[in-house]
Amino acid sequence: MADKKRYYAPPKRRRSSDAVRKELYRHLKGKPTHSSSLLSIPRVIGLAISRAITLFILMLVIVAFLLGGIGGGMLVGYITTATPVSTDHIKNTNETTRIKDMHGNDVAILTGSQNINREYISFREVKDTYIADAFKAIEDERFDTHVGIDPRRIFSAVLSAVMNGGSATHGGSTISQQTVKLVSGEDQISAQRKVQEWYNAIILEQQKSKDEIMELYINLVPMGNSYVGIQSAAKAYFDKDAKDLSLVECAFLAGIPNGPSIYNPLTETGRRNALRRMRIILSKMNELDMITDSQYQRALNTELVFRRTPPKVSATQINSYFVDYVIENVVDDLVERRGYREDIAWFAVYNAGLTIETTLDPAVQAEAEASFSDQTLFIANPDKLIDLPEKPNASIVVVDNLDHPGQVKAMVGGYGEKTGNFVLNRAIDAHRQPGSSIKPLAVYGPSLDTGKVTAASVFTDQEYFLDDKNPTTPYPKNSYRAFKGNLTVRDALKYSSNTIAAFVWLNVLGGDTSLLYLRQVGLDRSEENYVSISLGGFSKGMTTYEMAGAYATFANQGLYTEPYVYTKVLDIEGRVLLDNAPQFNQAYKPETAFIMTDILKGVFTRGGTASGYALENMPAAGKTGTTDKNRDKWFCGYTRYYTSAVWYGYDNRLGLTNIPSSDGSSAIKIWQDVMNRIHVDKEQLDFERPDGVQSMTICTESGMRVSPYCPHSTREYFIEGALMNPRDQCTIHEPAPAPTPTLAPEQGQTLAPEQGQAVIPEG
Repeated sequence: MADKKRYYAPPKRRRSSDAVRKELYRHLKGKPTHSSSLLSIPRVIGLAISRAITLFILMLVIVAFLLGGIGGGMLVGYITTATPVSTDHIKNTNETTRIKDMHGNDVAILTGSQNINREYISFREVKDTYIADAFKAIEDERFDTHVGIDPRRIFSAVLSAVMNGGSATHGGSTISQQTVKLVSGEDQISAQRKVQEWYNAIILEQQKSKDEIMELYINLVPMGNSYVGIQSAAKAYFDKDAKDLSLVECAFLAGIPNGPSIYNPLTETGRRNALRRMRIILSKMNELDMITDSQYQRALNTELVFRRTPPKVSATQINSYFVDYVIENVVDDLVERRGYREDIAWFAVYNAGLTIETTLDPAVQAEAEASFSDQTLFIANPDKLIDLPEKPNASIVVVDNLDHPGQVKAMVGGYGEKTGNFVLNRAIDAHRQPGSSIKPLAVYGPSLDTGKVTAASVFTDQEYFLDDKNPTTPYPKNSYRAFKGNLTVRDALKYSSNTIAAFVWLNVLGGDTSLLYLRQVGLDRSEENYVSISLGGFSKGMTTYEMAGAYATFANQGLYTEPYVYTKVLDIEGRVLLDNAPQFNQAYKPETAFIMTDILKGVFTRGGTASGYALENMPAAGKTGTTDKNRDKWFCGYTRYYTSAVWYGYDNRLGLTNIPSSDGSSAIKIWQDVMNRIHVDKEQLDFERPDGVQSMTICTESGMRVSPYCPHSTREYFIEGALMNPRDQCTIHEPAPAPTPTLAPEQGQTLAPEQGQAVIPEG
């Protein structure tokens, strides 16, 4: 075997000028040629000793395994049930993954040639670069000598985990093992999986040469941003073929697969991380005599030149925002629930022949996308677009209420035509303050459910000083810049009174209770216990996805389930890999959910914040939301059929763009348009009143039972037996007292004038 120390071998005979030029180019662009000398006797002895040590350690590992209580029979069982590794199986790395809608029809087909950028390159073409050495240095320094597994590396990984409190500084898998995992897509954390991986790696080594294994590896390894394999990565990041990579570029690329998102060259933080890892790899290559000291120093001082604009992924299909999120969600679940490494999870989704059954309703998705292509819904005066620093944008999530509560039926993450895969999805990625749309969830829903208020409870809309950091400054202010005096809870929500919401949150409900109820509907903001959250003033805002799920709780009789976009993931054999069955919790009493819904219906009536935007032929409930300085607009609403949440505004990268008053209703316009579209031809359904809800007539000024003398009254709903239900008749309005008879004065007497009454002298 060639000596580890490389050197430039002088040509042994005169060659043509072309041959010399090619050889010189290869030396300058690639690595020094290998020595052609035979193995020395000391080297042969060293290899023999190394193999003996390896076998000894392997025996120790097996003995430890057997003595650890697993048992020889179980070990044999693991090996005999392992899927055989054959040449055909290894090369079959492009099994099509199919993503299906709720009807079982394909909505996306993921293959290596369609949805990821991979260009196959033979190892022979890159053998004279440093790419193999770079991977060996960081991933498997004994690749050339081990039999598929490396007991020393396994022992080192275990030891480092022990020394570092359970977190190993490096893994124990060889390149052969990683190749097996990349092909099979199996990376679960279990003793059985690890034993089968060892076995298959050893079999792979028996079937293929080291160069053939390396060829498979460099073509299968994920390189971030949907690029797979060293050839596509070289073109994407350095605008060159892999055969032309320099030492520094090889070291940089070899560091990416360990964590493609951490070492992402297309982000500032990722590139910085990748450069640090590159220096580690170069140091290791120098330590292993793969490069000389002078090469190492020159490499450290070499500035990498990246491609300015990476090419688009070679996909012929632009997936919807919904499909993008399904892919990301499945990858996350494979990592969290099945123990996959992130890069293995991405590879499995695109190449392991999975079937992903989603909740997508293609008809609802199509209608939502149609609305998001209608410019008139987004800006009232398109001529002003040219003067705006940014163009307005929006997002929507539609969740099923009736047939499969919690299933997401449609998702759009931005205005207009989607131009690429995995672009910014505002429905998932944009956390924005929800404004007043949070009031039913953070204030009034919890207050009703705990019995601390009723829909008829009266509070005063007036000036308060509720900010403990500025106790002399009035806080909060209303959007309508005035005060309405005494209001019932129903009217306080209808008019969106900020003063009453903050007063009830602080003095009636309490912050801890509010945060508890938010957690119960998927909005965990436990560290934000301050009065401004009653008005939507969170340091970490909400996503459209979260708000749709939370509001769906009211539509589903108080039951909450986290919205979900897929139901099952099946492997290529049809076995269930992920089962995403929903889990429900009773966040509110059914009675509370009904009363809250009835209150939120009033938002569409005269004087309500959504007046004029009721649906055409379907009862609906909902709430508007506006943030400080008109940066964001929300509408979250629902029918018996669907819940949908809409955010509208600007991405505000510079924080300069406010929503003009002419576009202040865009969120509710988009919501109304989408909801009208998806309810066409549906039977009109109203919300059912639970048995535990009673109604009575109350005085709208006092909130008490109406008396014969109350000038204004209405029927109101109450939870039966609630402590705060009115029991007495109104005491504000009473019959006028009978007039006191006036006696005629005796002769010579006069009556004293009443206060303010002029005395008219006689005569």
